[in-house]
Amino acid sequence: MLTERKAHRDNDKGLLAYVKAHTWFFVLLTMVFGGVSGVGIWFIIGLVNPAATSMLIHNFVFGWAIEWVFFIGEIVALLIYHYRFDKMNPRNHMILGWLYFIFAWLSLFIINGILGFMLTPGRWMETGNFWLGFFNPSYLPSLIFRTCIALIFAGVFGLVTGAFRKDEEERRKILAYCAKWMYYPMLVLVLSAIYYTQVISAEAFENLFHFNRDGSIWMTVLIVSSILLFVLGFGTLFKMPKPAQKVGAFVLVIIAFGWMAGFEYMR
Repeated sequence: MLTERKAHRDNDKGLLAYVKAHTWFFVLLTMVFGGVSGVGIWFIIGLVNPAATSMLIHNFVFGWAIEWVFFIGEIVALLIYHYRFDKMNPRNHMILGWLYFIFAWLSLFIINGILGFMLTPGRWMETGNFWLGFFNPSYLPSLIFRTCIALIFAGVFGLVTGAFRKDEEERRKILAYCAKWMYYPMLVLVLSAIYYTQVISAEAFENLFHFNRDGSIWMTVLIVSSILLFVLGFGTLFKMPKPAQKVGAFVLVIIAFGWMAGFEYMR
């Protein structure tokens, strides 16, 4: 919605056409790939540790119910946003975009509490209280960290669709714009990561960085992919040949997923 707002404000028809094209890609990415991978995650964790999965479901049953409501809101808002792109008043259309953002971030707000509980259950171990488990010690740094990740991924996938724009000047402008979505959250992400390491238990920290051999491997993956993400993303600001921009965009996606895998494995 911010990009659509910029397009309307600057009367940039090329940027608006890009937003429309990107929206279709976004529907496929989030609704199709996201839906399938979401089911896959539940299937895998149910096989790997059914007892822990059952505990998460039963302990946070109302949290899951709330998240599903937000998820339905996401689906409805996104589908209307896409299919009514040229058929609504721009102001109302952007309101739909904001509704999608709100529902999506609220889904993160809920899921983040459950994910944080898996790492830092906090006082829930003593009381069994839902809220103490939900707003656990790592809740806030994790929420900030994951919000930054979402913004960075928005920039990465924006580069993918932007690299296929035919007009060279328009493509260069869009790639530079999307790269900013990758860079601006970086500092906050690093600070939240430092904050993150301060709230996990000393035992978990020692196990991750000193006793777990796989941890050092994934830490290397995280660091290397972060550097590559920054450097390759910066390269999109320059006039690279169009084929190189396309390849670079997809390489960035692979690096970004590797980066995410490194973080999630260590968590």
